[in-house]
Amino acid sequence: MFVKLCNIGQDAITRYTPGGKAVTVISCAYSVGYGENRKTQWIEAELWGERGEKLAEKCVKGRQILLTADDVAIDTFTKADQTTGFKLKCRVIDIDFTASTPSN
Repeated sequence: MFVKLCNIGQDAITRYTPGGKAVTVISCAYSVGYGENRKTQWIEAELWGERGEKLAEKCVKGRQILLTADDVAIDTFTKADQTTGFKLKCRVIDIDFTASTPSN
């Protein structure tokens, strides 16, 4: 189980599978490490179905959420320059919106 306080890095995007099932993708950033070793880690959170469609409008860039997820995995892909890229992905179990709001 993965539970982290995250900031949403871009507005959520909802796409549809060829079978018509919705998948909403939320790009989330969280901090790892302490002091001079502190860095930002990104994870792509997927929320499937109608629930994702409904939450997408609330998942906007800059909003802070408490993300609870499962099935964390590294996905590989080929970049435009033909090198291999990696991204961390997870399946959303729950999202709790914190009191902070995005500053646009």
